[in-house]
Amino acid sequence: MHYSEKLVKIIRSNKRILIATHIDPDADGIAAALSCGYLVRHYKKRKPVLFCHSPIPSRYRFLLEGWKFSRKVPAFDVLLAVDSAGISRIFPDAAHVRAARLDEKMVINIDHHKSNNSFGALRIINEDASSACEIIYYIFKKLRIPINEDLASVFYCGIYSETGGFVYQNTTRESLEIASELIARGIEPSELVRKMNAKTLSGTLLLSRVLSTIEIEKGVAVMQLTQDMLRKSKARMVDSENFVSFLNAIKNVKVALFIREEKQGVRISLRSDGSIDVDQLARKYGGGGHRLAAGVRLSYDIKTARTEILRAIQRELKKV
Repeated sequence: MHYSEKLVKIIRSNKRILIATHIDPDADGIAAALSCGYLVRHYKKRKPVLFCHSPIPSRYRFLLEGWKFSRKVPAFDVLLAVDSAGISRIFPDAAHVRAARLDEKMVINIDHHKSNNSFGALRIINEDASSACEIIYYIFKKLRIPINEDLASVFYCGIYSETGGFVYQNTTRESLEIASELIARGIEPSELVRKMNAKTLSGTLLLSRVLSTIEIEKGVAVMQLTQDMLRKSKARMVDSENFVSFLNAIKNVKVALFIREEKQGVRISLRSDGSIDVDQLARKYGGGGHRLAAGVRLSYDIKTARTEILRAIQRELKKV
């Protein structure tokens, strides 16, 4: 039995299905959850509950079209986890894990991360896919489920964002073919991209402060965001999504490191031009992602985290 047929069997035989994406959601995670919502509704004739521990960034709310994400864990029988390498990416709080009682539930894992730890009873994982949305799109095609314009917009935004506007190395013939098929369904790519890239004044002021911290040494570019910068800019952490791409675009930069100071610890984004595998580096600190893009959270202060990760990067570069 094909995994898509197994998925349908689980959906049809269970009443309460919870669809969840990771904390600090990006466009692919949000779109993957929404597309699975359409999938479940197709078979159950009602909307399932969507869950995300973090709020949905304002720039992506136009995709919701009547859908809502809960930040509380409801009662459920099946957890459909999307775009998440591990359960801790969905339930970072011990209280949420206890509330979920996952040992008693059916868990479905749909993901494209190399660092996925293969959780769940049904695992639909494809490391070669450009995005979680690409995997789910092919499930729709396999099951011959109609894709309307709203759903086509969801798929397009997820794939577009995860491939960096079809310029990252995870852009493939398949991802471009899917984009073409979605455009044929009547979506307007320029309008969708305009909405996704919309900036707030506070976010722009935050970006200017963050860019002023850029330092480059031996092919490694680093910049940082502090809580003080957030306060002075009247911005939120979600406004800093994709800031790391500015580092990645600088000529002769091999590795980009963006450190964000959170209320507790730091969040680190890593990008590579292929010189080193940042997924392997991030895994050493409990994080992960892809060979060219990864992330990790540390309980260090920002100065200690910066020193530690920079040393680790230089060690890896010396091996090249």
